[in-house]
Amino acid sequence: MMRILIPSDVFPPDGRGGAAWSTHALATGLHARGHQVQIIVPCRHPCRRPLVDRVDGLPVRRVPYYAPALPFVQNYFRHERFWPRLAHAIIAAGHDLGGVDVIHAQHTQAAAAAILARAALKAPVVVTVRDHWPWDYFATGLHGNRIPHPGGSWPALATDLVARLGPLRGTLALLAIPYLRSHVATRAALLGKADAVIAPSQYIARRLAGIVDPARIHVLPNMVDIAASDAIAAAAPQITWDGALVLFAGKLEANKGAGVLIELIAALASRRAELPPLTLLIAGDGALRPAIEAALKASGLPGRVLAWVEHDELLRLTARCDLLIFPSNWGEPLARALIEAAALGAPIVAMPTGGTPDIVTHGETGILAPTLPAMAAWIVRLLNDPATRQRLGAAARTAARERFATDRLLPRYEALYAELAQRRKGVNPKQ
Repeated sequence: MMRILIPSDVFPPDGRGGAAWSTHALATGLHARGHQVQIIVPCRHPCRRPLVDRVDGLPVRRVPYYAPALPFVQNYFRHERFWPRLAHAIIAAGHDLGGVDVIHAQHTQAAAAAILARAALKAPVVVTVRDHWPWDYFATGLHGNRIPHPGGSWPALATDLVARLGPLRGTLALLAIPYLRSHVATRAALLGKADAVIAPSQYIARRLAGIVDPARIHVLPNMVDIAASDAIAAAAPQITWDGALVLFAGKLEANKGAGVLIELIAALASRRAELPPLTLLIAGDGALRPAIEAALKASGLPGRVLAWVEHDELLRLTARCDLLIFPSNWGEPLARALIEAAALGAPIVAMPTGGTPDIVTHGETGILAPTLPAMAAWIVRLLNDPATRQRLGAAARTAARERFATDRLLPRYEALYAELAQRRKGVNPKQ
């Protein structure tokens, strides 16, 4: 039994995205195997009450912070100003446990604070990197991999700011670039001090190689409790549809590549005569939602934008979809929507960006379509070929059991924790 602190920027029920549920899967899996797990979560004021709570049997301590709604100033309050306070909360939680064997931080606020807390707790720090924050100020930059500049460079930041804020505000914001670059350098330097850094995909591992000693990088994918997902998905969904169900799940934001969805809808509309009866359900919310709703309405395709769908309901839809589509033109670290879809046996058509090829093997466990015309063509083909859909879905489920199941991955996490804890105590684990 190990005593494990998991400081995480997001955690259910406050966090609803893939990072929150991936952290939840890790924490509940470790708890089920007999480890003593404590979650520490930053929460921007006003916080959910009570501050000390239990979520699915796990003790959760929320740490409030204040951040004014001012660009860049808000970031300073969330990070540099807050890190010492969050570190103090981590130290206090460790003392409450009577000592800590390992601190496993998830994301940017938690990672820096965990490094600051390490000396006081005399415990190794593991950091999981779930997006581009070590090299990109915005973590999910608008450019993805489409320009030959690192995310923290002047050209990338300048063009990103103008694209986000518009010509006038973006140009004025160029004055903040020295702070932006300094901030990225600070969090990268802190990450480089971690005892181990977990990359969920080979893609993220490659991107980290210039920031972290490669000997400290471990590729461990996000995990899914397949038995729990099956149990949830067994219930009937509340949402209804007609014909084949084509499902998209994700944030409707430009920096998450969702703008491609607008073009894909138009491409499918141009081939409507080849499509069987279907319903396109888009489960997600964000700044692009109005534009996507308008594109769907203009296309004449049957479907609707559902906004945020609760996680359990999304699993039920995923288990019953005829096709899960994943158009995304940014460097996906390792999309949880795809892992859960594979685990539930859903046929997948995705763009081969970032870590997605770690999940989908083209022609075997799904389809990787590098362009919009190719993706539209594959969607048309598969909706008219149920046998191939069934084969791809079954193979995806088999592969997910081998690669992403909790019972496969948790022993690897435990082995890493044990090795680091013994090394911290001066014991050679190989003796």
